[in-house]
Amino acid sequence: MNISLASLNDVADIMSFINSEWKEGHILARDEVFFRYEHQIKDQINFVILKDENMKINGVLGFIPSALEDDSDICTVIWKVSKNSQNPILGIQLLQFLQKEKGVRTVLSVGINKKTIGIYKYLGMYTDSLNQFVMINKNIQEFKIAKVNELKDFDSISVSLDVNYDIELIKQELDLSDFNFEEYKQNIPFKNKKYFCKRYFEHPIYQYGIYCAYLKDKPVGLIVTRVQPYNGSKVLRIVDFIGEEKSLLSFGNFFSELIVKEGYEYADFYCFGLDKEVLINAGFCLIDPTKEDLIIPNYFAPYLQENIPIYFFADTNKIQSLRLFKADGDQDRPN
Repeated sequence: MNISLASLNDVADIMSFINSEWKEGHILARDEVFFRYEHQIKDQINFVILKDENMKINGVLGFIPSALEDDSDICTVIWKVSKNSQNPILGIQLLQFLQKEKGVRTVLSVGINKKTIGIYKYLGMYTDSLNQFVMINKNIQEFKIAKVNELKDFDSISVSLDVNYDIELIKQELDLSDFNFEEYKQNIPFKNKKYFCKRYFEHPIYQYGIYCAYLKDKPVGLIVTRVQPYNGSKVLRIVDFIGEEKSLLSFGNFFSELIVKEGYEYADFYCFGLDKEVLINAGFCLIDPTKEDLIIPNYFAPYLQENIPIYFFADTNKIQSLRLFKADGDQDRPN
């Protein structure tokens, strides 16, 4: 058995492996253009692969660097060893190979199976789940996506603004030229401008809305959104944030008006590491995934009206530096 990083020559075999061993018809098994967008950097394919003595792929671990440079944090995605394998630790060996790669600062994964949490803890990983916040449009008469039993439960939500940030829609990469990504290098994962632009401006399928908060004409906060239509209705999903957390108060005020103006049922926000009190003061409500009086779905392909916790692991003890969101890794990817 040989473990190595994949090359361009391995693309077809990896796609075939995903189709037969992971999920038949998966987008990474059928769409080579999207596969290369997600996993190709120059001549490298961002997969760790395991080949047997016949050079047949028996295991894969896909990953996405968050900074597209050395000393990058790495989000793992598809992680699979062939069902015919007789060695139960091959998957762990793939992960350990990635952890030892030059330039890897932290390895993490957003969207792990709850049943595997014990394994990650055994390996010394930190595990937890993202918090899901929601801002309900109280003008909606009939919810076709969310389940909201009592609108009055949201009457106490208020927005507190000590400092008012100006919020503007960013339409091109050039508008980000003055935003200081390096200021947030302590964040895990750290996202540089190159990653951010590729992820949100160059996505071949999804269209994202990027909003910037300005304080005295200085850009200090970025929020990324995506509109999710379903069943004759639509919602706004907030999938990423970088910047001063105080700007979330102004973002909250902005989105409270936007969801009414555009007729979104709600805006939801999966995140970890942000100050919960700031988000609540910004007008968001923290969802209790164990209760069914308020259901804010995560799955739309196919649609599933359930609260879905998103679990993660990170091989770091710098828990205070973790800033995780729905768009990290492959959680906001078409299937």
